[in-house]
Amino acid sequence: MSDQQDLLDHLDVIKAVPREQIKYCDMPVKMHVNELENLHTRVSVDLPKLIAVGMNPDLVTKLLAYTGALRTAECNWTELNTVRDDAKEAWKAEWPAFIEFRNDLIDQMDFAYRNSEPLLKKLAAIKEGDSQADAVQDMASLSVLGKANLEPLESINFDALLLDKAATDADRMGGLLGAVNGHMYVDDEIKVIRDQAYTLTKQVADEIRKYGRFVFRNDPKIVKSYSSKYSRDKNSAYRRRLAEEAQE
Repeated sequence: MSDQQDLLDHLDVIKAVPREQIKYCDMPVKMHVNELENLHTRVSVDLPKLIAVGMNPDLVTKLLAYTGALRTAECNWTELNTVRDDAKEAWKAEWPAFIEFRNDLIDQMDFAYRNSEPLLKKLAAIKEGDSQADAVQDMASLSVLGKANLEPLESINFDALLLDKAATDADRMGGLLGAVNGHMYVDDEIKVIRDQAYTLTKQVADEIRKYGRFVFRNDPKIVKSYSSKYSRDKNSAYRRRLAEEAQE
């Protein structure tokens, strides 16, 4: 079964994890997934001994399925972040020229429409607001206003093709802004599902590890397989740092 199918098949169970009970991964999720795969390999070898002391064999099936679901959930979250980061970079690169173009259009229209009170009022209304979303909407509105009132613009030798460019730029920048700031609910939901999937895998892995550490309590080499290498290394580094600080 594919990891994507694991996520689809267990989505209801994953979403049923209460948000207040969510645990957060203290290591890179990909590293956690790798540790779970290693744990599954170890458990598959030791399963008869673990079952002999009362471990439910269904835990092994759940470990494999939940790990696949977590891998997919993490990929979904990473992909969303990548799309948003790319949009941020594109927005950052294009924004200065975009806002300069907007301001230049406004200047030219201000001058071209200087003798028309109704057009100046419409232009003033367009200029209200100072957010990035306002600037995008301004560009679209300037294109519409200009196309509807070309004669005064033509009298100052204004390039009418700039109105098409304004509309095109507004569409493009609006799409980028949506990718950067939009879909907040979807963004949150994808991350929550990833964290809920992690919580499930941790619950199953912790239970399996308890059995493994008990069964192999007299075999230090094997018992290590029933703990997180990342956590062991982290704790070792912490103890080493404390020892170094004590010697200073």
